[in-house]
Amino acid sequence: MKNKLLLLFSLFLLAGTAIGQTQKKYYYDNEWKGTSASKAEFYRIVNFDQQNKPVGEVRDYFITGELQSIIDGALLIDRDDDSESIFIGNSRGFLKNGKKQFESLYDRKGNMLSHKTWFENGNLQMEAAYKNGEYHGDYILYYESGKVYRIFSFSNGEMNGKFFTECDEFEDCQKVFYESFYSAENDNGWNLISDEKEFKSNIIPTTGLKMKSSGPTFQQTVNVPLSLSEDFSIETIVDLKSGETNTGQGLIWGFRNWDNYYYFTITATGYYIIGGKTEGINLEFADWTESDKINKDYQRNLLKILKVGDKVYYSINGSVVFSGDFYSFRGNNIGFLISGSKDVLFENLIVKQDVSSDPVSNRSVSTGTGWKGNGTGFFISRDGYLATNYHVIDGASEIEIEFIRNGQKIQHQARVIQSDKQNDLAILKIKDDSFTPFNDLPYFFETELSDIGTNVFALGYPMALSVMGTEIKFTDGKISSKTGFQGDISTYQMTTPIQPGNSGGPLFDFDGRLIGINSAIIRPDLADNVSYAIKSSYLKNLIDVLPASLQLPNDLNIRTKTLTEKIKIISDFVVLIKTK
Repeated sequence: MKNKLLLLFSLFLLAGTAIGQTQKKYYYDNEWKGTSASKAEFYRIVNFDQQNKPVGEVRDYFITGELQSIIDGALLIDRDDDSESIFIGNSRGFLKNGKKQFESLYDRKGNMLSHKTWFENGNLQMEAAYKNGEYHGDYILYYESGKVYRIFSFSNGEMNGKFFTECDEFEDCQKVFYESFYSAENDNGWNLISDEKEFKSNIIPTTGLKMKSSGPTFQQTVNVPLSLSEDFSIETIVDLKSGETNTGQGLIWGFRNWDNYYYFTITATGYYIIGGKTEGINLEFADWTESDKINKDYQRNLLKILKVGDKVYYSINGSVVFSGDFYSFRGNNIGFLISGSKDVLFENLIVKQDVSSDPVSNRSVSTGTGWKGNGTGFFISRDGYLATNYHVIDGASEIEIEFIRNGQKIQHQARVIQSDKQNDLAILKIKDDSFTPFNDLPYFFETELSDIGTNVFALGYPMALSVMGTEIKFTDGKISSKTGFQGDISTYQMTTPIQPGNSGGPLFDFDGRLIGINSAIIRPDLADNVSYAIKSSYLKNLIDVLPASLQLPNDLNIRTKTLTEKIKIISDFVVLIKTK
């Protein structure tokens, strides 16, 4: 009898909770504005308490009944405009076929903390981090293949610096400055001129920098720092609206003052000119030259300047019209130049800078996270000595290593013990007292020369802080030569793919012998699938001059393991190196 009474009492309490709540259904159109059931694309089911506050999960459905999203909770539901609703916790969205479409995370006040979207094929499309409702951290866009397309770095809603990172689908990346002259986002201080007639309707007019000149010469520029040692491009679309057709309009760059600048301009009559000044001395690379590549009269033309190595190429509407030697410039201002009396619309300004144009380079990209960049290292003794490339730690004021130990990711500070700039090698040591020595290092330090054709694999952290994430990466290939770039006897040439950030990582043969230190690549536009590793014997020479005597790894038991098992075992002794 007592159990029956308890059961009835429990049912009464449950019934009371249900009675105290009200369930409502709201209808929304495809823009999530409130509408009637007959016009709706979606509907929402919400439970409210006696104070008319939403409680529990919020569920959205396609009007045809498929689940569209599940939201952990809400502080406010706006039935007329869902953009005014305030959600908390996790929100998961789905396509009609049930595949994940988006995921958002909100704090207890309803501020978004993160947001991700997915392509229909299941690959990530976009991810962003927020702070107080503003972009904060990396905003990353992806190709449908899953590879990174663009990375923007933000702090409290403002983009860090003037460049974002853009990568092609082969993971070659550039820094990009992109200006489209939207007046509401005129962060670079352009002198924008608008034609009031264009704004009378709700139709957004063609945007751009509208420049008026009564001649003889007028320019506008913005400071966009470029590295002269690396390749770059500058481009714009220029559209003469009215005025003189036989005087020029186009690009000006390297502008410091009127004694130091370069220019590339065209006329509406079909001529171009390329020149400049250095310390007041006139430079004329191409005098007025007629070209059938120019769209004449009042038409749009795409102008582009491309630096590759020690050459510069000038193109009009996609066709190269002139090339010449590259000359360094004195200023970092880039923009537009017009001559004569006219009105000109410049539709955009795009500046791209290669991450590195050195043909043998494997440095990582600066990330905007406070770290200058990243590389890879590996343990060479059980008591905390590590090896890496000299260029990874060159000029670093702070070094942090990160690796997996006992299934946990841990970090330690490290310092440089010995370096060899000529051979691009450095030895570090963990300086934290909390570090506990390893029992053993499960590989063999090989100093004998390996043969051409030897199967090898690399482990490392390519572009870990900017593009590819901090999970260790594996690639494999073969030794293709016992000498490296330009016959360098200190390195192997190999077919193992490596990228910026792999620098300083270990190269193993398939028996688990450490045979090299990954150091550099040939740029893919110069040669395909060519990389280099410093021979381990050169690292041994550096170890031998240390004040301490190291017990180098000499374990060959790993050779009986499968390749997958070897990778799992060795990975715990390969570290991500971050530098400031």
